[in-house]
Amino acid sequence: MIFFMLTLPFRLVGLGFKLGTGSAKVTHRTVRLVGYRRLFVFGTGVAVGLLIAPVPGDKLRAKIREAIDQLGVGGAGGPVDVATAVRDELASSPRTWHLPQPAVTAAEGTVTLSGEVPHATAAADLERAARTVRGVVEVDNRLRIATTSN
Repeated sequence: MIFFMLTLPFRLVGLGFKLGTGSAKVTHRTVRLVGYRRLFVFGTGVAVGLLIAPVPGDKLRAKIREAIDQLGVGGAGGPVDVATAVRDELASSPRTWHLPQPAVTAAEGTVTLSGEVPHATAAADLERAARTVRGVVEVDNRLRIATTSN
């Protein structure tokens, strides 16, 4: 596929070139497959996009990220509630979605996890996932490990 894309300009113009022992020539099948109209529309779209782009892509992505952070995840228009963000992360993280979800409270960047979990690894995974949320400064892990009685 890469070879085809690299040789496409030569094929369209009708120039043949040699690569090793073979050569590539433009045939009616190549022209019909690619089509001049499709190439023209694609090229026009790229040109218009480059002309109207207000800033380079990395700066535009940074502005979009900043605007999303200011609006909040929930779309309510206010700042993101850290406790809600932690609950969402714990419920969607591959390491913690299957575990019993703890009670989450947050105050000034400190998140408190409380509840019962089946084992110590689960408690560590829940704490680790909570630490990854933006706005969390410290995690107070008050999770209890369930005891099994036979």
